[in-house]
Amino acid sequence: MSVKITQIEGWKLKAEADGFTVISGRSDLESPSEGMSPGKLMSASLGLCTGMHLVSYMQKNNIEHDGFEITVNNKSARNPSRCVEYNTSIKINAKLSPETIEGLLEEAGKCYVGNTIKCAPSVNIELQSD
Repeated sequence: MSVKITQIEGWKLKAEADGFTVISGRSDLESPSEGMSPGKLMSASLGLCTGMHLVSYMQKNNIEHDGFEITVNNKSARNPSRCVEYNTSIKINAKLSPETIEGLLEEAGKCYVGNTIKCAPSVNIELQSD
């Protein structure tokens, strides 16, 4: 899996992967932001991944529902600047049995993004210049 990041202008960056593009940042510090911040994108990734697992589980188990909403909140810390806790809240518009709730929570916990965050991957950085 690879994502290419390029500078558009000033603080405005572009991420590209699989034919899709995400813009984050701003041209200068006085300009409005264009797109989510990288930290918000991390939270969004966690919520989107969780949501895809919920859809998969509900389809496999023929669970009727009228949509769902996932909210991801995080707590931050400094020195170094980082997220120290994610709290994910899921609201599903459906009548759910305790067994179904347990199954949905278990499936939500199988999310690739969540598992990656829980396992603290190595972050290796190399610098190349012309």
